[in-house]
Amino acid sequence: MKLGVIVNPRAGKGVDESLVKDVVEKLGDVVLTGEEDLGEVYFPHAKVLKIKRSFSGKDTTELVKKMDGKVDVIVVFGGDGTASDSASAMPKTPLLCIGVGTTNVGKLITPPDFEPEDLKVVEFDGMYLHETKKIGFNDVVAGNTILTTINGKIIHVDASKFMEGEKIPCKPEKFYGKVTFLEKDSKESSKNISKNVLEGIFGNIFINLTSKEFLGKGGAGGIAISTFVGFPAVISAISEPIVVSNYKKEDLRRIEPITTKTISLDYGEKVKIEANTVISVDGNPQIFGKATVEIKKNVVRVLKPQ
Repeated sequence: MKLGVIVNPRAGKGVDESLVKDVVEKLGDVVLTGEEDLGEVYFPHAKVLKIKRSFSGKDTTELVKKMDGKVDVIVVFGGDGTASDSASAMPKTPLLCIGVGTTNVGKLITPPDFEPEDLKVVEFDGMYLHETKKIGFNDVVAGNTILTTINGKIIHVDASKFMEGEKIPCKPEKFYGKVTFLEKDSKESSKNISKNVLEGIFGNIFINLTSKEFLGKGGAGGIAISTFVGFPAVISAISEPIVVSNYKKEDLRRIEPITTKTISLDYGEKVKIEANTVISVDGNPQIFGKATVEIKKNVVRVLKPQ
């Protein structure tokens, strides 16, 4: 099997060279890779694809575009954000996204201990951010912080500063936010959802793809209902910041009760998020203030254990 390999050198706690080589040895031969720390240092005998480095997720996206159609599988080492960067190229070639990031909880991630014979091609829906042409699979989030790794610890950092290349520890803060529908498929659907607007002071606003994991779990509230009736995605506006790693019991009791408001989203529907904070996709800050998000069906093909 001919492989293209891309490595995100900034993912999570750092990339383990032995892990990279162990994964590749199970699959085939590396024929294409990125320059320097994007893959060349691990596979010096492969053909190196040159790009104009931005030292951001755009490097991964550009490399996937260059590899698409020239190999059997594109193997990407990184976290949820790196997987999203790869899928944002919308390649026809299947991706294999190996989790070496901070959280590695996204739908596209495959653990490195997979068995090759168990891998099957799976298609995934996505959440498309029009302004930056970024596709998310875990979540689109409005909030002032993201989670990242510093000195081996997962902590909150300022999302705005992260876009400038800095990791500055920061506490989550509430913000004013509003979510409205932009386009509807028909006059009837327009009539049904014209009143469905979320507006207020929130801790986070999420857009998530629904999952069967929510079925039968009444505690998931509106998300469970959206899943049950067949909506592919849902918007959640939450009264307190939920992207947190350092809550203690006494902290949680102090801010409870936490309330969540939800609205369902269907394929092809677009919503506009307006918020005086940063909007991130799969853990990567993208834009400040406003974003247009569309739910798209089967946007990427990924190898996953079945």
